Amino acid sequence: MELTKTNEGTAVWRTIRLDVLARAEQLPSLSSVVTELLEITKRPFFTAKDFEAVICKDQALVVRLLKAANSGQYGKAGTVSTIPEAVLVIGLENILKIVHAVNAAGLMRHGLRCYDYEPERGFWLHSMGVAMTARALAASARWCKLTGEEAFVAGLLHDVGKLVIDDFLDDSNGPHHVTIEEERAACGLDHAELAEHVFTNWNIPEALIDSVRDHHLVGDRFWRIPEAVLINLAHQVCQIWHIGWADRMDLGIEVRPDDFLEHLDALGIDKDGLAQILWEVRQSLAGLDALYERECGDQGAADRQCVQPS
Repeated sequence: MELTKTNEGTAVWRTIRLDVLARAEQLPSLSSVVTELLEITKRPFFTAKDFEAVICKDQALVVRLLKAANSGQYGKAGTVSTIPEAVLVIGLENILKIVHAVNAAGLMRHGLRCYDYEPERGFWLHSMGVAMTARALAASARWCKLTGEEAFVAGLLHDVGKLVIDDFLDDSNGPHHVTIEEERAACGLDHAELAEHVFTNWNIPEALIDSVRDHHLVGDRFWRIPEAVLINLAHQVCQIWHIGWADRMDLGIEVRPDDFLEHLDALGIDKDGLAQILWEVRQSLAGLDALYERECGDQGAADRQCVQPS
């Protein structure tokens, strides 16, 4: 049994399946990351940012590196919250050990069976979209404690629990909108609660835990957690633009600031400033399809076109 909390913060007892928690330690990983990191080490000069460009493609690897960096083994327990920091703290040799360990375990990134993302690449596209949107929002969010890089990591990992829960859901209905209730019925936890459980054990900084754990909260408490509000807003923007779902990405769909006034107030973002933020996000996201094709080797993506912003 595990003590958890409801959306309103009331303590309740839920039965958490032990095989779910065991599966959380075996999250899938991109095999291409191994060769890409090795290529970087062959260069005469490279920086922590070079490693970030590769590592950020893989949510599971980000989690593993942050876990290692915050384990206390390197004297930085609970203080490392960005990929470049983790690279500097862990060191090249240990990073490669972690990457090889993931690869040796045969963990591969894959499409989800039950969630209604675009097959194969949808979950990656959505996670990257939310990460990039969250980073841009954080730069203007006066009340949010997350830095831009921390917001990127939180956005990248906000749905990482789905990689585990998907294996325990009933797939007889095929891909569909999986509800929080379905997740809890299958595992005893929803994907955000599972992320909290894992991240807490791994000693990941509290601000990132809050942002991921509470990004689907309802009720008054949600609006008092700007970090979660930021991830929720980034998630909703990416939903509006269909980033990662079966419908093709359309960055031309209008995002109306009036629909998110409570979000903006909780974050300390001016309503008039949101349009400029989203314009910048559009420019970054416009190349997301091409980035996947080039970096992730999606051979079937060439026939899919992204509607570019006007």
